[in-house]
Amino acid sequence: MELYPGVYQISSLFGGRNLFQYLFVGDNAVLVDTGIAETPGKVIFPYMDQLELKPQGLTLVITTHADLDHQGGNDAIKRTSPQTWLSCGEADRALVEDPKTLFDLRYNHLRKDHDVGLDLEFMPLAGKTRRMDLSFSGGEKIRLGDGWELEVLHVPGHSHGHLALYDRKNKAAFVGDAIHGRGCPKAAGGLAIPVTYYYVDIYLSTLRYFEGLEIDVLYSGHWPVMRREAIRDFIAESRQTVELFDRVILQNLERNPAGLSLQQLIEAVANAVGDWPKDSWALAMFSVKGHMDRLEQLGKVRGVPGSRPFKWQLA
Repeated sequence: MELYPGVYQISSLFGGRNLFQYLFVGDNAVLVDTGIAETPGKVIFPYMDQLELKPQGLTLVITTHADLDHQGGNDAIKRTSPQTWLSCGEADRALVEDPKTLFDLRYNHLRKDHDVGLDLEFMPLAGKTRRMDLSFSGGEKIRLGDGWELEVLHVPGHSHGHLALYDRKNKAAFVGDAIHGRGCPKAAGGLAIPVTYYYVDIYLSTLRYFEGLEIDVLYSGHWPVMRREAIRDFIAESRQTVELFDRVILQNLERNPAGLSLQQLIEAVANAVGDWPKDSWALAMFSVKGHMDRLEQLGKVRGVPGSRPFKWQLA
């Protein structure tokens, strides 16, 4: 779908959710995200054919962040078009380059103490190991044509190296998964999975940053296109969700002085939100653990010595 002259949204479905990539075609051709391992062959390249643009015409591919549904097609792109440069955020580089590192350090690092993680059967979706040609830290500009460029924004919270792209000329922001609302929606309506931000204070800082940016239209990795008032409401809902988590966690710990495990806290938060599908609750491990880390740093909770699985109680 053409969003505006020279800018296209490429869409498919993954787990019942929309999965979007974005293609900018000017003097340079830039692709934002590559989906899962099969997305280039099944979706991206066929769409480019319709534009009479060959894969070898891609100048640059930008992975917004370390997640299998945003980086999985990197190897397929590079094998098809070796001259295309692959890139990502510097702080996410190790996870984007190697699926095993992604699973070890992002998806399954909580297994030992908390018995939560992502099954390794999903690893093939993340593609094969593929080194990046360059990385971004925010503040860079990518020329698309005379008077038209993309500004690279560093917007962490969901991951340390999360990137967004800002087209100042058209007041358009391409934010990946940097903003979460109350959860990621299904394409057919309703919520598909919980919020999956991790670093709470940094996430809140990213929300404030977007509020200060002049954005007329917001494009993301999975959410519908949003404009003006809808953008403000989305950011406000995201902040309210953070506040709800803190409130529910502290209330449940007060009612359970012996302490609660991560899985028990996930269940409490999921019931408070009310409309996450139950089979997706485990993915709230990221956000709930992020809140526990933050509350522990604030001195409001503490770990229960010797607990297994690990538990927290009010400090």
